[in-house]
Order: sequence, then structure tokens, then C-alpha cells
Amino acid sequence: MGLHQDKDEQDLGAPIVSVTLGAPITFLFGGVLRTDKPSRWLLEHGDVVVWGGVSRLYFHGVAPLGKRASHAATGAVRYNLTFRRVVG
Repeated sequence: MGLHQDKDEQDLGAPIVSVTLGAPITFLFGGVLRTDKPSRWLLEHGDVVVWGGVSRLYFHGVAPLGKRASHAATGAVRYNLTFRRVVG
């Protein structure tokens, strides 16, 4: 998933919580502008990333899943659970 912002919620005060399950992937965490060079973080099964506050609207995404990426329980598949607070 390319660099994007999670900004559709009415209340941006709550953080984003992302849980990785399965194959490892590289998480990209940029800045306020899409052109800001992102840092790269290897996320493995069970890793949790939380961001909010000033960084809540930073651009983020993941690099393509590597051809050799695999996990004993899921094979070459990665699952991501993303939690955001949505107020109706």
C-alpha cells in the first residue's frame, strides 16, 4: 500500500493502532508531506505500531511483500488489523 494518510475520521485526536500478523513486511513512515523521505521499519508477526498526536497525519504505508516473505502459520500472507476511533 503506497504512502497515504488516515484522515477520514471526524475526530483525529485518537491514535492509530496497527497490528501485523503473518509474513514480515517493511512499514514506511514519512512526514507531513508525501515527498518527505520515509523511514523503514521491519514489522514481523505480532508487532504493533501506534501513532498519534503530531504524527497522526504523517504519510505511511508498506513496501510490497517480498517474494521470500513467509510465516509458519500463514505462509506468504500478511494480515493487518488497523484500529481507529470513529465517532458517529
